[in-house]
Amino acid sequence: MSRLASLNRRVLTVVLLVALPVLLLGAAAVIGLGQGRLREAQTSELRQLAAYTAAALDAYVYRRILDAALLARVPEIRRAAAAGNDQAFDGARTSEIDRQWQADGAAASARLGVLATPPSRFLADLVAHDSIYREVLVTDRYGRLVAASNITSDYLQADETWWYNAFDNGRGRISMSDVQLDESAQIYAFEVSVPVYAPSSEEVAGVMKIVADSREMLTAIAGLEMGATTEAIVVRPDGSIVFRRRAHAPADRFFGADLLRQRLEERARTREAPDTWSYEAQSDEGTRRVVAVAPSQLTQSFPDLPWLMVLSAERDELGAPFRSLVWYLVLVVFLTAVAVLAIALWLSLRLAAPPIDPAYDMHLVERAQVRRVGEE
Repeated sequence: MSRLASLNRRVLTVVLLVALPVLLLGAAAVIGLGQGRLREAQTSELRQLAAYTAAALDAYVYRRILDAALLARVPEIRRAAAAGNDQAFDGARTSEIDRQWQADGAAASARLGVLATPPSRFLADLVAHDSIYREVLVTDRYGRLVAASNITSDYLQADETWWYNAFDNGRGRISMSDVQLDESAQIYAFEVSVPVYAPSSEEVAGVMKIVADSREMLTAIAGLEMGATTEAIVVRPDGSIVFRRRAHAPADRFFGADLLRQRLEERARTREAPDTWSYEAQSDEGTRRVVAVAPSQLTQSFPDLPWLMVLSAERDELGAPFRSLVWYLVLVVFLTAVAVLAIALWLSLRLAAPPIDPAYDMHLVERAQVRRVGEE
């Protein structure tokens, strides 16, 4: 009878039924646990990156505000605003000039000489040599235009919201607008309005407005990405897009807007402190994406700017590193299963061997003793 024919099939079956299921269940548990831990770690990293990107965006905007405030401190700008106030305000005449300006700005500006003054030439040079600035204008305390980098749409600015907010009834404060599409230039831009103080005092002599191209925001957030599918988007609480790398229309909405609004409403009800959070949503292309949200701190200074930094990445990309390791784990499980099978075969063969007769053993011992006596 061959060795294979003498297998103890009961032992082999018991070992395989006990060892292989445990091995497979253990491998499945390890894979599931590892995948969950990796996804949790990468989601946490995505949230941290969203917070860091939001901080970079805030720093960029605050630098632009600081630049505007410093520009308003230039002596020529301060003198221009103060000189405008030397002329008594005549409402009827100012309204007439404003109508003429709106009808033909070039002729009206040439007649008044507003764009030919040294402060206007200074602002024109600034806009010409710095692509961030699209337009800079200065008014006196009545809203009349006293200097500008180029021809503006109107002469009297006192009826504009930005002017009213920055002048603040003579107290003066910094005002910033949301990002909006500039129809004439076909670019997304934001406005920073700051008070201009008199040369020899802290009295508000006028207001300066800077229209800045928002595309440079890309330099603050575009490089902060984890992978090929990661995208940074600045959105509002209603899901409308403030800024993104790809082209978008004003009516476009962030793909996870509904879940975003729900989460914001939940946080408002529970009075949770502003912090980063994450969730999963389906993109417009049909892929599942992990979304991390971090609120901008600009809201604390500018309540009209409730921006949220959103970073999203495809879930499949986040799980790609683990999937490559799964094949190694499958190989280990296969080799372990082969080893278990070999051990089961060995045990079954050992236990299937016929038992040794004790009498036969005693006979062998006696024969050995007789041989030893004969040799002596």
